[in-house]
Amino acid sequence: MNTTLGSRRTGRLLAACAALLPLSAGAQDSTPVDVLDTYVVSASRTPQDPGLTPSAVTLLSLPNLGAEQVVDLATALGELPGVSVAASGAAGAQTSVFLRGAGSDETLFVVDGVRLNTSTVTYYNLLGGADLAGFNRVEVLLGPQSTLYGSSAMGGVILLETARGDGPASGTLSATVGSFSTGNSGVTAQGSSGPLSYSGSLSRLQTDNDRANNDYKNWNYSGRLEERVSPSLLVGATVRGQAGHYEEPGPITYPSAGDVQTVTDLLTTFAEARAADAFKSRLTAGWYQDEYTWDKGSPYAYYARNTREILEWQNSWEATGWAELVAGIDSERSDYDTGGVLKDRTLAGYLSTTLHPARALELTAGLRRDDFDTFGAATTGRAGVAYLLDGGATKLRATYGTGFNAPTPDEVYGEPPYLLPNPALRPERSRGWDAGVDHRFLAGRVSVEATYFENRFRDLLQDEITDPITYAGQEVNVDSATTCGVETGLNAKLTERVSVRASYTYLEARDDTAGERLIERPRHVLDAGVEDRITRQWLAGAGVHLVADRVDGAYAPEPLPGYSRFRLYASYEAARNLSLKLRVENVFDRSYQDVVGYPALPFAVYGGAEWRY
Repeated sequence: MNTTLGSRRTGRLLAACAALLPLSAGAQDSTPVDVLDTYVVSASRTPQDPGLTPSAVTLLSLPNLGAEQVVDLATALGELPGVSVAASGAAGAQTSVFLRGAGSDETLFVVDGVRLNTSTVTYYNLLGGADLAGFNRVEVLLGPQSTLYGSSAMGGVILLETARGDGPASGTLSATVGSFSTGNSGVTAQGSSGPLSYSGSLSRLQTDNDRANNDYKNWNYSGRLEERVSPSLLVGATVRGQAGHYEEPGPITYPSAGDVQTVTDLLTTFAEARAADAFKSRLTAGWYQDEYTWDKGSPYAYYARNTREILEWQNSWEATGWAELVAGIDSERSDYDTGGVLKDRTLAGYLSTTLHPARALELTAGLRRDDFDTFGAATTGRAGVAYLLDGGATKLRATYGTGFNAPTPDEVYGEPPYLLPNPALRPERSRGWDAGVDHRFLAGRVSVEATYFENRFRDLLQDEITDPITYAGQEVNVDSATTCGVETGLNAKLTERVSVRASYTYLEARDDTAGERLIERPRHVLDAGVEDRITRQWLAGAGVHLVADRVDGAYAPEPLPGYSRFRLYASYEAARNLSLKLRVENVFDRSYQDVVGYPALPFAVYGGAEWRY
């Protein structure tokens, strides 16, 4: 997917951003405000009350997404303010996430405590086929977050956690069929017995999509096993993976059929101990492998494998009733094999603190140092403040942070003859701030959020051709960019039956070096939905996703038409544990492209059943 930078002059951008400041819109905590035991983890790496955190963080409601019949992770993320999702085609295609206008490789996925993607290993193919099975936590944390999470977290972090088992054995069996010869089935199971808990999921998707030579098949699986060895010691392990086979037709402007196979596997083991009520220590070991095969017939076949080993030791200490310290050490080793093996090692240390000097006030601050074998070191920091008014009904908040994105080993060491080494490469860097307000009223039945944000990026990497005959070149630090905008969100329970949600993002994203807009960053994104619990058995709803004013292009930004996409869904509880489901996607059969040359799916209908046991 093309993620080239593009924009106009900085002065015009800052003027546009300044004009928006009085509108101040949209952070998010789309979790219902009346759920007292809700907490977020990503903002501080420890459980935290979302009603007081300074960060713009959303905890997605997986039950609500299930009721909406949102079955894939990319669609779920696209409902949120500050988030733009672009797919190079239909199901299974490479899919990118842009958080607050940051580049697609400047979004970090963290799964079961492990940094999933790096500059070398992308998430694009994984996200194209990722479903929501087996998760019990999906959080989106916006803004530069390298202080807690390291490289690639310049735009924000998407944190996912494999479900924990609890209570008597239970689970689901589901099956869906529909347009384009689509079949989707899955099974989940979870439970606990004494000190032992478990969960697992397995799902299968197969579809022909709409274009010729565009079939997609994949498996997703997950598992978690934990044991409470003693009141002060918990040990466990998680597994998660995906195997996909995607027939790539290429863009409609230049068809170039090929065959893509991807296999990803993640294994973690962990131990969590409490030396005292106020001190907790967690040791996590992770192994992640990503394999990518592109086959277009010899000599165009390509194979890449990345294997990473991760070890992290995190400690949290509630020093007083109003102060918590979090400190950790993170070590990673990576082997990247494309015929020759490139290696990289990383060692990082971080320290973060959360203070509550008053009941209605929270202060956060942190510092991190990352040391890479490839290019050297990077230091990042972050600070935030939140204050409650009106007895907690209104929250004022602001944060400031820095981020970085490490160059890949092949960019530093080169892959002759076409990619020449550049040992002087520096990491991409960013600094950003936001300020917002969250308010709830009508006894918590309505919540609104609004945020203004601004980010500046420098030392962005760009290809530089040094030999016009062979097209050999190297990566250099030349680009700079600025993004700013507003985010708004609304969640309301209008009656006992009817609820609505809406999010809107206005974004200015410009390449300060080229003087052009950044591609694949729409200026306007709106996502909204309404749901009606008609009876105890019947549920119906509708949603709309609107994208407007955007540019795209392989060589220079060009206008790309906006679009509106509508969906309908309904479910009927035929028996106590059996639900029948129906959904219609792209109701008005709009023709549109997230990425130029790659049409999205037209009108489609899907029906299925889910049995809970």
